[in-house]
Amino acid sequence: MVYKISVTGTAVAEEVEKPSVWKEVVLSFIASLPFLTHGIEATELYATSHSGNFIDSPEKVPWNATALILAAAVTAPILCYISDKFGRKVGIFIVSLTQGISCIPLFLPPNFITTLILHVVAGISTGGLFTILPIYICEINSIKNRGLCLSFMMVMTTLAYVMKLVIDLETMMYLMAAVVMIQLLSMLCLIESPSYCVMAGKMEIAKAKMSKLKCLENDNPNLTKELEILRDESYRAKSHGKLTLAHILRNLIWRDATKIGVLLHTTMVLCGSIVFLDQDKTLMQLRIPSDPDRMLVLVGMFVGSLVTFLLILFVERKYILTFGYITMVLSMGVLAIYTQIDLTVTSLRWVPVAALAILVFGYGVAWGFPTIIVVEIYNLEIRATMVGTLFTYSQIIKLIHIHTYQYIEDYMGIFVLFYIFAAINIYAGVYGLFTIPNLKDKTVKQIEKQLKRIPLIKL
Repeated sequence: MVYKISVTGTAVAEEVEKPSVWKEVVLSFIASLPFLTHGIEATELYATSHSGNFIDSPEKVPWNATALILAAAVTAPILCYISDKFGRKVGIFIVSLTQGISCIPLFLPPNFITTLILHVVAGISTGGLFTILPIYICEINSIKNRGLCLSFMMVMTTLAYVMKLVIDLETMMYLMAAVVMIQLLSMLCLIESPSYCVMAGKMEIAKAKMSKLKCLENDNPNLTKELEILRDESYRAKSHGKLTLAHILRNLIWRDATKIGVLLHTTMVLCGSIVFLDQDKTLMQLRIPSDPDRMLVLVGMFVGSLVTFLLILFVERKYILTFGYITMVLSMGVLAIYTQIDLTVTSLRWVPVAALAILVFGYGVAWGFPTIIVVEIYNLEIRATMVGTLFTYSQIIKLIHIHTYQYIEDYMGIFVLFYIFAAINIYAGVYGLFTIPNLKDKTVKQIEKQLKRIPLIKL
């Protein structure tokens, strides 16, 4: 409600139309469809967005997995640059197009060449999937719904994992092709990010795009206020001069945000998913029949992601993340006992099974937060640059991790590694709880004010 002064000098109350949120949520859901495609595809790949994967490999680390990770690492900053230069919709179109191309090898007779091509193309789409799409979803949503819509990423991906349990492979492939077609057609419905338009200096276009998103008239005070917030955010960043990666890291606030991003990505890669996503290896001491579908793992991840989706609108991000890490630590302690060398489990055989289910549930709660937090924490002018850079960093860490893990396991044993992974997760949970700023219902300016402090270690 606003007050206007009438001709007679009296204040007259006038109702102001509030922004609508339904279009933001619907467009976020449409923009998240590539995550469903990615989840369907990931169940047949030797590398996924996690350190572990869902199929057994005849080799320790197949070349296909290396090719996928390298393609994702190289492509992410390139696609982020394209989205900064030509718009977020162009980046989303490239992701959907590459996912469509990756369908072709799936329908061809499997051999080394087609499998390698599949993994390279899937890597290219993955590089844009976990960078451009979260950026777009973050930028088209109000601060109230931002977390909820970003968590579509987690639910859609893990939902596709679970679909593998009830749909045969051939049907899944046709379903993937159908979803890709829907993605490409839905590009006509997507509205360009107002943040990108402000960044490009197209204020009138930004106003028109935001008017469509919020379902408001161009002269609505709420619309003007949101545009002013974006313009102020853009001016604050541009006032620092040329925004190269080196200049960004010289800024104490942005460097502090980058430290958080680096630690979140590092700990999520090293959290132990390379072990516990392999259900048979984790439960090998029970001598139970193999489960090639990994039902326990897939269902646990989906339930955990669903819990995050239901909580993120009401609970601060760092508390959910810490809850996920604590859950993982407690269950890892139990599994470390049951995976000791030459141990024969004769009683309470349900305990390690329950511990694995809880462990994967905790991972399902937490796995998407490095992406969600990094997207929310940066200024719109540097968001794509830093998200792409941090994603590339995470892929490099993952590549080193998967190539060195087996040697470490052979030397130490799985039960020792569970203790090491638990220690990493304890550190990640404590660090996240006390270092990550409050993000729920906060603008970028409010987030940056929380980061404006003297760091413990000046780097």
